[in-house]
Amino acid sequence: MTVIRTAPTRLDPASAAPLLTDLGFLERSDLPDRPGPAYLLVALRATPTLHHYDPEAVEYWVTEAGRGARRTLTRETRLPIETDFSWGLIRIVDRLHVTNEYLTFGGRLSADSIDGVVVAVFTSPTPLLRRGGHSQGWDQGADSLGAYFSRFLLAVDYAPGFEARAARADPVTRYAAFLTDAMVRYRASPLLRAGQPDLWTVLQAEDRRLRANHPGEWAAGEALRREVTW
Repeated sequence: MTVIRTAPTRLDPASAAPLLTDLGFLERSDLPDRPGPAYLLVALRATPTLHHYDPEAVEYWVTEAGRGARRTLTRETRLPIETDFSWGLIRIVDRLHVTNEYLTFGGRLSADSIDGVVVAVFTSPTPLLRRGGHSQGWDQGADSLGAYFSRFLLAVDYAPGFEARAARADPVTRYAAFLTDAMVRYRASPLLRAGQPDLWTVLQAEDRRLRANHPGEWAAGEALRREVTW
């Protein structure tokens, strides 16, 4: 289900709550051609509304001492929360253990109780892509990003110090690492370009944008990408 609503320029739990009046979650990926940031808004209620989708937990990753640590936000979690979240999977889960999933390069999580509803706001300066689930499809490029993160995890297991270096990188640098990797693969494969022309167009546009607007993060992302290349 796709719901389009206009969000404030700066989101926090209080400003996000009215957008979730009759919804369990609301997401904007920030691609293509949309002004950022990307966001995922989630409402955890004591009683299901049965109107949309009723999350009871949000699973995400943070960094602790240079390593990834899984966190779960529920109505019992101590609030408020103001923290960075890390790269990887965000999963929202309802009372029937039905899920909706997202892929992220990291960002900021703010959560608080607003009029008895726990409202979580995940924001990122980089795309936050839908990875399917009960109430949504897949965003363009999510399959490619999922495959890239699988290789990221291999590097965590086998490259000494890689996990800590990836953890220290900011979300734009991690995004640049993915983009440089995708550009190499698509440039080398006419089949990929012909099979996914819309995604190829987006990748080229993002390549140009990051090179022009974030040269430092682009260079750092290229260095990070080389550690994931095999």
